Amino acid sequence: MRFKARARRRPVGLTSLIDVIFLLLLFFMLASSFTRYQALDVSSGGDGGGAEAKPAYLRIHSSKAIDLNGRSLAKTELPARLAVLEEDSVVAIWSGPEADVQDVVDVMSAARRIGLRTVLVTGR
Repeated sequence: MRFKARARRRPVGLTSLIDVIFLLLLFFMLASSFTRYQALDVSSGGDGGGAEAKPAYLRIHSSKAIDLNGRSLAKTELPARLAVLEEDSVVAIWSGPEADVQDVVDVMSAARRIGLRTVLVTGR
């Protein structure tokens, strides 16, 4: 009676697996950002809340061209001009085709800091 010799299996090497896990860990650490993002509450016209008072219209044409109710103003004048509005009043922000997202966020943050509670954002 003759026995067949079984082929011995080599054990799986963990060195290459550890290398792959290290590379994945390194990739995800470098690809992630640890900055804290700030959330802004935005209501749209479709929410149905409706504004009883006439809103102030703030148009952002570009980063340098902003107007409030049809009157042109500089970005540095914005907090003083918004402070004249009553607290809890409505501001409708319209972003023009040349306006950046950062410009809109800056204007929304300025409105929130002053105490304007309702901010509507209209599209391009």
